[in-house]
Amino acid sequence: MITIIKKITYLVLIISCLFSFSSFAAHHNIADYQPIFLSAYNQENELRIVIRKFYRDETLYYLAVNPNTFDTELAPAVTFTKLVTLYPPQIFINSELSETPYLKILMQYTSPSYYLQNYGVTHAQTTVDGMFLTIDMCPSSKPFERDFFHKLIAISSQNHQPMPIAISITGLWITHHKEEFNWLIQAAKENKLAITWVNHSYNHTYYPEIPENENFLLLPHTDIKQEILETEKLLLEYGQLPSVFFRFPGLISDEKLVLTLRAYGLIPIGANAWLAKDEQARQGSFILVHGNSNEPQGIEKVLPLLNNPNSHWLPLEQAFVK
Repeated sequence: MITIIKKITYLVLIISCLFSFSSFAAHHNIADYQPIFLSAYNQENELRIVIRKFYRDETLYYLAVNPNTFDTELAPAVTFTKLVTLYPPQIFINSELSETPYLKILMQYTSPSYYLQNYGVTHAQTTVDGMFLTIDMCPSSKPFERDFFHKLIAISSQNHQPMPIAISITGLWITHHKEEFNWLIQAAKENKLAITWVNHSYNHTYYPEIPENENFLLLPHTDIKQEILETEKLLLEYGQLPSVFFRFPGLISDEKLVLTLRAYGLIPIGANAWLAKDEQARQGSFILVHGNSNEPQGIEKVLPLLNNPNSHWLPLEQAFVK
């Protein structure tokens, strides 16, 4: 009888923790948000890679990755078993881990050769029938591209399924555009948009007069830990799941930044179709436009693709799995 009561109490704890996450709002605080790297198994005995831990209301949570689908999920730490600490950037010895799509891509795209511009995954890693729409939301004093987002919702209505998009989000854009950010969240809740949240740093600092190899995250005294983790925390405080993808501001990076991403379990995402730069989209392309009203020419050039009934749009995670 005591065993049954313990099991019921344990189940109630898990359900209440999960329910409390679904009701996260920006005024809820997350404490001691830290990067970790563990292999573990969830309640269904499925392999997961745990990449973050934090406390809320004295309950320890883990942010984990499904290494076969690249999806992230959140659950109380007590729901995971068989935890083993991993140490990137070392090569993973365990064959079960080293052969998972997530860890293979993580290692492949955080390895030499390193280069300044557009390092990372720029297109689908498998043959796909479609393209990937990525939308950068850098800090901006302007309202977002509301007509553009309404167009995406109209496509969702026509196709009777949410429009898959990847939004590269900065923390400063969220804090200065809370109403618009909540509008995006609501569109996702109503199954009008299927959003993959890509970390685009917190500040996205940029000085036009400084060379690119000393700019963006390469500026002296940049706190890369803060740039990564504060944006993730902000997403979680709004009840949104950070993905395992990171887009460098300006698509500018160096070896040190890339290896930092590896240590944080993040995959760098570039683009081979930055439309405002006249790069052409094709099957499997990562299309880049800005939804913050800072680059209207990109929005103009994506509209014909959106209006083309033969265009197929895919969630970013599908670029890596067959």
